[in-house]
Amino acid sequence: MTTPFTDVEKIRRLPWLLTGDLLNAAFFSLTFTGPVFLLFLDELKLNAGQIGLLLSLIPFAGIIAPFIAPTVARFGFKRVYLTFWTIRKFVIALLLLTPFVLVQFGAQAAFLWVGGVIFAFATCRAIAETGGYPWRKEAVPGSIQGKYSALSNMYMTFSSIVVTAGASYVIGWGTGLGRFMLLIVIGIGFGFISIWCYTHVPGDSPLPFTPSHSSHLKGMQQALKDRDFVFFLSALGLATIGGTAVISFIPLFMKAQVGLNDSQVVLLSIGTYTGALLPSYLWGWAADRYGSKPVMLFSLNLMVLLPLAWFLMPRHNFLSMPLAMLIAFVAGVSTLAWQISWTRYLFVNAMPVEHRSAYTAIYYAWFGLVSGCAPLLAGQLLELAAGFETEFFLFKLDAYTPLFSLSLILLAASVIVVSKLQSSEATPFRKFAGLFVQGNPLRALESVILYNFAGDEITRMATTARMGDAKNPLSSRELIEALKDPSFNVRYEAVHSIGRMPAEPELVDALMAMLAEGPTELTFAVIRSLGRLGDRRAVEPLRQLLLSGYHLLQASSARALAMLGDVDSIPLILDKFRQEPHNGLRVTYASALGILRAGQATEEIFTLLRQTELETSRGEIGLALARIAGDERYYMQGWRSLQANPSTAAAQALLALQKQARQPGCAAWLELAGHCAESFARSDMPQGASQLQALLYQLPKTNLDPTLTSILSECAGSLAEFGPNRLEFILLSLHTLNIALPQLTSPRNAN
Repeated sequence: MTTPFTDVEKIRRLPWLLTGDLLNAAFFSLTFTGPVFLLFLDELKLNAGQIGLLLSLIPFAGIIAPFIAPTVARFGFKRVYLTFWTIRKFVIALLLLTPFVLVQFGAQAAFLWVGGVIFAFATCRAIAETGGYPWRKEAVPGSIQGKYSALSNMYMTFSSIVVTAGASYVIGWGTGLGRFMLLIVIGIGFGFISIWCYTHVPGDSPLPFTPSHSSHLKGMQQALKDRDFVFFLSALGLATIGGTAVISFIPLFMKAQVGLNDSQVVLLSIGTYTGALLPSYLWGWAADRYGSKPVMLFSLNLMVLLPLAWFLMPRHNFLSMPLAMLIAFVAGVSTLAWQISWTRYLFVNAMPVEHRSAYTAIYYAWFGLVSGCAPLLAGQLLELAAGFETEFFLFKLDAYTPLFSLSLILLAASVIVVSKLQSSEATPFRKFAGLFVQGNPLRALESVILYNFAGDEITRMATTARMGDAKNPLSSRELIEALKDPSFNVRYEAVHSIGRMPAEPELVDALMAMLAEGPTELTFAVIRSLGRLGDRRAVEPLRQLLLSGYHLLQASSARALAMLGDVDSIPLILDKFRQEPHNGLRVTYASALGILRAGQATEEIFTLLRQTELETSRGEIGLALARIAGDERYYMQGWRSLQANPSTAAAQALLALQKQARQPGCAAWLELAGHCAESFARSDMPQGASQLQALLYQLPKTNLDPTLTSILSECAGSLAEFGPNRLEFILLSLHTLNIALPQLTSPRNAN
């Protein structure tokens, strides 16, 4: 009995599997799929029904999977895969005799010959893939299944772009069947090299024959009773028929209805491959991180737009080719996202490891059935609608219109079915879609990539900071990981960046976990970030810190609680404000009380303001009092103006206040306000401050908010004590008057 391969050994062999996939993509792009094969069939003068029948033979062969799965398991998944993967290369080589059959026996014989070759090829392919899917499930660790699928598709897409570009040149350069024969020969060469690469990939030993093999039928019955697996197969069937039914015949639609030539039709595949290549790793990464289901829904919603776009595109127009290329690009993006996501869902969510053979057989047979029905149904539909052409308002209806309508209905139905799938790991679709509209998603993705390749401390710090700048949740996990970085500086940047992110629950949980570890040098940054995030779950741990006994942490917690709007903490913060012996920390508590608009602290905060010498601290205390009075915006605008030119700014503010107070009974006050403004305008700051004090005393305070009355009285007393030497009292007076005057002049108070 051989020793099972470890995940490390499997990952070490993955380059062989990727290289084999790359070469195999070149093989099938030149032989039996894509526009090359379709144009080859068109060159044989086959009608849409015949082409649909030939295209359906390959997937229909998958129906044999349930009947051969036990035998395949006994012979070994990898052995069967490689054996029949090799045989099919020799079978497809028989297509090279098609020109001879056409010349000697006619078009009908050529159709039968191609059909026979494709049928034999499809049978070998079905047997091989019955072993191939379980083999690949074992060869690729589940933890990286999404990323591997993305990398594999990137390799295959790149290969397809290169060979399609070359095929376009060959097809445009030559005429007749010879050009297709050359491409088939080249494709077969790539196919044989791919088999050699696959031999280096690890595989399981053949299973011994035991009575347990008789349970294979029971395993398939269990699969058919698995609600989620059946829903998955339903969604896969609807999306496959809805997508393949149209995409298979788009090259013919572009040639017959849109007016593109053969070379342009082949070039459209490059647009599709490019759309598949560029974001392919993103889809694999997203499926591994957020679950398969949201990526499936995203891709299907995008695919729904394709039949509408093809129906509406201009025909025989200079815009036809560029628009067709754009739609092809979108088709590449959506179809590859769908392929990566549903493949991962199959391997990781839908298929239990212990029953992988039975589940694989059911899946492969079903997928073969619906994949075969799609082109067959589309071909027959096109045959029935052949010759149909009319106009409806601005829209042109033709034989492809019923096909586009059917595709639209089936794809919309698949969206509904996928939404019913159960997945414990999946992020809700609405939240997943929101990841790409918050902040700067491109910068976030760029930062994630750079972070994972960053080595030195400076680079890790820079990329961590950039993730915060992006303000996008796509980098949340990397930021949480950075909280455990050995470097303090990186951890600090991570905490600071999290504070600038949307308040994702996992980010808040990570910061709260850091608080629970006890006070550290980073605790101050953690407290501030929790305050900025605004998640109310942080209130309780922050209240506990307010009682921790660490004066600096207590003051910092008060700020954070104020940012969270926790008015229930006002008594506790006010108590700390009164007990704190250090005026610098009392400023912090005063600021918190100001944010919470704690009017009961007004007089005590004014006392602190009069005692404070440091200008910056006085400004912060003044802002706290301005917040208690009301909206702080007037205060901040005035603060900037007073810093630049105090006298002029004060005069302009008073003139503006005069306009608010024009009502009966205020004539004396208005006259004094005018004199005060004139004094400030003459730069007579002492006289202006004295007259402003008189204005505050003379202002009618009946029915005025008690907090405003208290602030105005305190401002008047402070102006009497300090005069023009403390600009914050002048500004606070003007700010409070701006709030009080509308109350005094309101109709209710006027009456």
